[in-house]
Amino acid sequence: MITGAGKKGSFIPGWFWILFIGVPICILTRWFFWWFFSPSYKRTSSVEIDTPRADPIKLPVKKDDFRKLKGIGPKISEALQKAGILTYEQLGLLDPEKLDQILKSENVPSANAGFWQAQAKLTAAEDWKKLEALQNK
Repeated sequence: MITGAGKKGSFIPGWFWILFIGVPICILTRWFFWWFFSPSYKRTSSVEIDTPRADPIKLPVKKDDFRKLKGIGPKISEALQKAGILTYEQLGLLDPEKLDQILKSENVPSANAGFWQAQAKLTAAEDWKKLEALQNK
């Protein structure tokens, strides 16, 4: 008899069967049932890191026509777009000192820069009544 559980002079002792055959089979059976019956989100890694792109994809930006604001002509509009200010929101949120630097570098007078920014904020917010009231002052 191969198992020889409890008999003297047996070929393979009982503890061997339990330790090296029974325990691994129990572990594999438990793992299989866990894997088979667990939801898929528990079977996959919870940490998935995407490597960042070397150069980010630039989305197309719709350029706003700054000439619609009172006091801005084609020269000022071109100077702002050359500096990378393309939307009313960007113009409205731009630091006044930075705007003065941009206008001075293009030799454009910046006396009304605060007024242009106020108009740009209202235009970005689409508050047409306040914009009209501001422009008619």
